[in-house]
Amino acid sequence: MIGNHPFGTFYPAYTANNSNTAQQIKKYSETVAFRKQAGLKGDGAEGTFASAMKKADEFQNSGEYCGATDSIGIILRQMKEPEPGGKVDKVVFHEGVCVQITKDYRTGTSITIGGSNNPEWIHVKTSVGTVNIDMNDLDSLMKCLDMFSPEDLNAILREITKVRQARDAGQEIENTEDEVIKQTDETKEDREKED
Repeated sequence: MIGNHPFGTFYPAYTANNSNTAQQIKKYSETVAFRKQAGLKGDGAEGTFASAMKKADEFQNSGEYCGATDSIGIILRQMKEPEPGGKVDKVVFHEGVCVQITKDYRTGTSITIGGSNNPEWIHVKTSVGTVNIDMNDLDSLMKCLDMFSPEDLNAILREITKVRQARDAGQEIENTEDEVIKQTDETKEDREKED
């Protein structure tokens, strides 16, 4: 069965008239041409996807380079490699949050984000190393999400979801046990009163 189609054939979803991208580009080019004829500056589409792509193409063609300076990957590349048996530390403040990055020769890279007075740490393996997150200080993590790649974000958020679900399940079991014990105690008291 190809593509979950019961007759074993594949039917692509594309038809000749559903190219939204082509329609957007055509509309954009018509707007630019009209604005040029009218003597207006700019393309009239500031902030749109098409204008962002145009600016990105112009920037790429210019040969200039401007990369982010605060992503974890870039910070790791800027750090020295640890000597055998040693480690290299770097502390970065990103949007008011303390991010401690440690390159250890034996244990690898660890990234610690924030921390509270009563920390409950979880450790998430990512492409840049182990990320240590305090479950009681998720606000700090939220401010630092732009430092990670989408794949690493998925791993971090997936692990947080697992921990929260496990915590909720544990709390539910505890509540159920408490309720059963309370009902048992009430039943025992009722029997004693009857006797």
